[in-house]
This record gives sequence, C-alpha cells and structure tokens, in this order.
Amino acid sequence: MNSISEIILTVTVLAVFGIVVQVKGNVCLKPDFYQNLTIREKLIGEATIFYQARGLLDCYRQCGFYSLCQSVNYDVKTGQCELFASNESHTEYAVNGIVMNVTNRYGQLLGSCENHACSNNEVCQVEGKQHSCVVVGCHGNPDITNINITSFEAKSLWYFDEIVLYACEAGYHPSINATCSTNGTWSPFKCVPFARCNQRSVCENSSAEGEYWFYVRSLKSWIKSYCRSTLSGGFITLNEMNTFSTPAYKKDPDTCMQTDFVAPDIGYTDFQRIRVNMVDKQLAVNLFLFSNSTYNRQTFGRAGDCVDNDVNDTASDCELTGRFVINTNGTGIRIKSSVTWETWGVGGRVGNITRSQDGNLIEGYCGSVVGCGGCQPTALYFEADPNYTPPSDSATFIKCKALL
Repeated sequence: MNSISEIILTVTVLAVFGIVVQVKGNVCLKPDFYQNLTIREKLIGEATIFYQARGLLDCYRQCGFYSLCQSVNYDVKTGQCELFASNESHTEYAVNGIVMNVTNRYGQLLGSCENHACSNNEVCQVEGKQHSCVVVGCHGNPDITNINITSFEAKSLWYFDEIVLYACEAGYHPSINATCSTNGTWSPFKCVPFARCNQRSVCENSSAEGEYWFYVRSLKSWIKSYCRSTLSGGFITLNEMNTFSTPAYKKDPDTCMQTDFVAPDIGYTDFQRIRVNMVDKQLAVNLFLFSNSTYNRQTFGRAGDCVDNDVNDTASDCELTGRFVINTNGTGIRIKSSVTWETWGVGGRVGNITRSQDGNLIEGYCGSVVGCGGCQPTALYFEADPNYTPPSDSATFIKCKALL
C-alpha cells in the first residue's frame, strides 16, 4: 500500500473513532504524522503531563509546547491527553486509545512557539508574535553527592512542592526534604550520613531493632552498631569472649592459699554487647544491658582480687589473679593503644597486660597486695580496625523515606 492510501485509511479510521480536530486556519500534515499513530493501544507507565484535549491534533499540539514530550496517549472517548517523556514505553490494548510517537514537531501548529528552546521543566506559552518559557516543575538530578538517582529519575517532571521519597542513598538522610521549588530548582538539601542510632527517628520507617551502619566522620569509617528501638544509643556486638573478674576468694598474704570470700567488689561479668558513643569514640563501661554476672557486676575492662589483711597488713607477694579479656575481633573496631589502666580499691596493682599484634585482643591481670583492689581503664577510646571491616550485608544501611 502506498503512503497516500495509508493516509486515507488512517483518516477513515480516525473518522470512525469520532475524532474532532479544531485548529484555526488550513494545516497540511506530512504523511509521517499518520505513520506514527497506533490505534487501540495506550502507553503503559506514568505520564508526565495530563491535558483535556479537543481532539488528537490538539493533544499532539500540546506535546509540542514541552521540550520534554516524546509521545502521547489519547483517549478518543474522554479526550484525555497524556504526555510522555519517552517514546520507548511498552503498550497495552485500549479500545479507545491512540498512541502517537512525536518524532517531528509541526511548527505551524505551535504559532510563535514554533522554534522554542524551552528547558525540559518549562512549557512554551504563545504571547502574540512572541513566546515565553514558563517553569512548571523540576527535572533532572540535583548536583548533590550521595543522592539516590533512581528516585529522582522515577519521574521526568516533578511538580511544585512534590517531595522525592528516598532522595538519598542508603546510609544517608536528607538535611531537609528534597522538594521541588516554585522556581524549578530543588530545595537546598544535603545527603547526611547517619552517625548514631537516635538519628533514625528523623525518618519514616527506620526505627526497627537490629544491626546498622553508621558513619563516624572523625574516623572516616563506617562502624557497625546494634540499635534498640527504645534506646537512643548503640552497642557493639562482641563476637568473642569478653570477661572481667574479681574472684570470689581471698588470699593468705603469706601462703597465697585461697579461701572462699564474697564482698561488694567480688564478681564475674561477661559482656555480649558494649554501649558505644559514636561522637566521643568511647565505650561505656558501666551499662550492663547485654551481660551476664555472678555475684556483683564488674565494669567493662575491670579486674581485681582480695588479700586477707586480717592475717597481717604487710604487702603480699602473691600472684595477681583478677583477670580481664577484651576481644573486639570481627567488630570492625579496636581499643586505641593509648588507653591506660588505673588502680582501684585498697592496695590495687596493675599487673601484666598484653595486646595482640592486630590490637583486637587485650588481656590483663590485676589485683591487690593488702586488701581488695585491682585495675580499670581510665577511658576506653576506640578506633576503626584498619585490618578488618565486617561484611556490608552483616548490617543495614538505613533507607530514609522522608523526614518526619
């Protein structure tokens, strides 16, 4: 069939559809106008612009005012015109539908907008022999690091005051919601890394209990931390034994023989998790939420023993038996080498303290020479383990839907 026959057939079909075209003046259309039509189909997807058209040609004409428009859906029954920013969308059957790919723009239909060069977030408006480009929304990605490009590209055109959900990559939240401003630009937000557990409350759907990744800016590292929904602080989950003891006996200062003894300082504690302060980069030694104790609780890093000073009050030469073990292997952090231990109690002494080559295992013995005493850390500052980072899938990078 030649092109003239195709045009006659297409026009006949359009007439059967009952399409009424109202355009002033005589308009001659090139054959490819009709060749780009698909009858009884519609594009699948979210349209960029919706318009109530007076006919197919009017729908096509509206597309020409938008640089963004590449194809249209037209419903011959309702006159609904949908403008799409792509001509590669899939189609489906629609009894009243017509799809048109707009490969050429026919300037005689656009008046003074014939040669417009409006931006993709603007529409051309005819103003007599002149035209203007009017901002109608936001288009494209803002020049901001760590944005979620997929979210911004979910729509070709965002309307004024629309908020982009999940605007930042996982692990980050917007400083303010990513909103389309009336001047066609995005609100001046930044994507800020989550730094501690209580920041989860700024976002929707991000407060579940579990392991999460947080960025410690001063360490330039992501640190894995366990968060509870009811607590503001986080915890480091300990994979190995972390135990601290002041044994339940006292030693004879002369013979070093041990006899059972229970006093306020006596006890054994094992920790499964330790509270972490991401800002100060310090472990909290006296929170026992994830620990088990026998007798009295021993703070994290503490050890000691007791000497029976009822026998005599001279200094004992007995071996120090209070023991502590700090093992951060597999956590992604380690205790800084500058951390020191101080004495506590009566006659407290710091014994032998060893540290593994990788810095993850610290073991020490402390005790007393004349009473009950031992050693404890002055402060447990930590640093990122330069030799090991836990697998990324062992914790969750928080996805912030939007600020509350």
